[in-house]
Amino acid sequence: MELLCDLLFEISSGERMNIMLILREQRLRLSHIAQRLDMTVTEASRHLQRLSDSLLVSKDTEGLYGVTSFGELALSQLSGLEFASENRLYFLEHDTSLLPHEFRNRIGELSNCEFDSDTVRVFDHARKLLLSAEDYIWIQSYQHLLWNQQIVIEKIKDGVDFRFILPENTTPPPEYEPDPTMIKATRTLERVASRILITEEEASLSLPNSDGRIDYAAFISRDPVFLKWCGDLFLFGWERAKPKVL
Repeated sequence: MELLCDLLFEISSGERMNIMLILREQRLRLSHIAQRLDMTVTEASRHLQRLSDSLLVSKDTEGLYGVTSFGELALSQLSGLEFASENRLYFLEHDTSLLPHEFRNRIGELSNCEFDSDTVRVFDHARKLLLSAEDYIWIQSYQHLLWNQQIVIEKIKDGVDFRFILPENTTPPPEYEPDPTMIKATRTLERVASRILITEEEASLSLPNSDGRIDYAAFISRDPVFLKWCGDLFLFGWERAKPKVL
């Protein structure tokens, strides 16, 4: 724990973090680092000494500084903390504890996204995403598709791969008439820990709030890394889900 606290202390400096980030891209001499970051040479030297003592950066025989392999690993672990920090108000009210451990560890992969808390916009975005899908539509939700069912039915007819995950105890409203084709593509889990909508183009993700209900505030992105995280989480549930009983 002492070593971890020492590491966190060293990288908690904005100046030292900026040095590591520019050295991650290119090896530089002391004078160039100072110039790039608008520091005095003395200031840059002091920060570099601390980073070197922590084994985060090193200097080669030509006098060029670069991030060590240990430093690269340390930087790669910070994306999750950065994402959590930037969205701290959301995570104060939303629960990540039900996500599988490996996905919480990878949560930094969601960093390149936009957050939207407007329910109307999120619903409209979902409809547009369904309409534009050509290869696949994967949805994990806590309720049946009441408004967009016809869009999905037409997409299935066009050969789009549709998969749907619901909680086992979900009961549709009396007026809902499930389509047999959709039911065949539906599986159930004992508990759904997130709402996911993903196509080949884009994905959106919502988490349960503090009382266990999944609201419609969503992280949305076209970033391939974001899509892979959402797709992996969906398939994690799909492989463990049971076929929906007709």
